[in-house]
Parts: sequence; structure tokens; C-alpha cells
Amino acid sequence: MTVVDPEPNGQIEGDDVQVIQGDATKPSVLEEAITERTGVVGALTDKEDTNLVVCMAAKRYATGIRTVARIEDRAGDEYEEFVDEVYFPERASVRAAVNALSGSDVRTLEEVTGELEVLDIRIDYDAPAAGEVVAEALPEGSVVIAESGGHVAVQHSTKLVNGRRYLIAADRDIVGEVIEQCRGEQSS
Repeated sequence: MTVVDPEPNGQIEGDDVQVIQGDATKPSVLEEAITERTGVVGALTDKEDTNLVVCMAAKRYATGIRTVARIEDRAGDEYEEFVDEVYFPERASVRAAVNALSGSDVRTLEEVTGELEVLDIRIDYDAPAAGEVVAEALPEGSVVIAESGGHVAVQHSTKLVNGRRYLIAADRDIVGEVIEQCRGEQSS
């Protein structure tokens, strides 16, 4: 992950994190930040115009890149012509920003209670859980609630169908394992 920040304060750290000091609205800085490995550009400052400029410029440097812009205005849907996804912080939590940046195949819903997470997740075709019986496919501490549309309650004997979305509740410490079972090779 690459983060562009005009005044980095060292709070964002990690082996997979590159911090570039600069202004992402400047073409030279944005061009440095976007590489062939960049799949998503998230412009999440508190300034709508800055976020739109960054997203629109990113599309110019890399066709096929997803863009996410933080927009404060409730009428922000009109910006979807210029960005792939609009993130409204007043309607969502930090988790919603992560969902917007990561795409639509896995969406973490709001924390339900304590250490429990509820995921809306699609079973990939090459996933270890695809075609497996629920009781054997996922780790202890997780339960499949229903198919994502909520039309069908899932039983322990139900086979998970690749390509379908499911609601899965899991203890927070095994969420990564659940995602790995449902996403297969793409999850790494």
C-alpha cells in the first residue's frame, strides 16, 4: 500500500506500506505513487474538490484503476460519473471506507457485538470452501447465517455454492481464516 501525505507523522507504518511525502494533486507526486501494482486509489481527505481531482487524475495515469472519493455532500451520488465509488463518512464508519477501498467481494458489516463480525462474502470458484458442506468448510467460531439475499437460511449440511454470496458471522480473531476459505488464492 502506498500512502501520500503532505505531512506524514509516522502513524502509518508497516512492511507493506510506503509513505510518500507530498501533495497528491500534483501530477509528479501522483505519478510516483501509482505503479503497475496499484489497483485502487482512495482520496479520503476532508476536501471534496481535492478528492475528486486526485481520483480523476489517477484515472488518467492508470486506466482500469478503481477510484474512491470521500464526499461530504449527501447529493454526492452525482460524483459517481467521475469516480467508481463515493464514500460518505457521515453515513458510515471506518469499516465502510475499508469496504469501499477493497472492492465488493468482501464487505465487513458494522460490528454487531463484542468480538463478533458479520461478513457479506462471495465464495470464489477456486476457494477451499466452494462445494463443501458448511459444517466442514469453515473454522470453529464461525457460522453461515444465510445466502446474502436473506432468502435462504443455511443449514450445517448445506453445500456452499461458488459464485454465491453468504452472510457469515465469525469471531474477530478468525475473520482472516474465514476470508481465506471463501476467497481462495485471491485473498493473499
